[in-house]
Amino acid sequence: MTWYAIRLAVLALLLTGHALAANPEARVLDGDTIKIGKVNYRLHGIDAPEKAQRCQRDNLDWLCGQEAAAHLRRLIGGRPVTCIEKDRDRYGRVVAVCHAGGEDLNRAMVRAGLAWAYLAYSRDYEAAEWEAQLLGNGVWAPSVQAEPAWDWRRQRRAKPANDNATNPARIRG
Repeated sequence: MTWYAIRLAVLALLLTGHALAANPEARVLDGDTIKIGKVNYRLHGIDAPEKAQRCQRDNLDWLCGQEAAAHLRRLIGGRPVTCIEKDRDRYGRVVAVCHAGGEDLNRAMVRAGLAWAYLAYSRDYEAAEWEAQLLGNGVWAPSVQAEPAWDWRRQRRAKPANDNATNPARIRG
């Protein structure tokens, strides 16, 4: 096959949409992490509630971490996702701005109040957070008590795995 024929075949695939089938779908791991193929992408400039994190809404438990992941799934809606790498984190994930259907997923998560602008790393989504606060979206709703994910993680790391005051170790001689 000549170089010209290969280029025509690729163009035909692109025009018919069959090339998209080869592009693996994004899989949502949590409210700020997706996986495309074998690559994990951490959404740049935002921090969503952790998967196991609970918030309070109207003084009742609200699975805010699971809601954040579900919202990201709805935003993607099975559409192809494109990500632009900004950095790499200490876990080897690509830190990126990702889009589905032309929509900035990072911004949409913050605007919905299901992620905080991660100001320690970027001010890119600060205005989206102000908007969420003004509208009372998600974690910013008046009836919601939510701890920012970075504080929630820090508290979990600070707790000893085996608290001896409540679970004394038995010593055998």
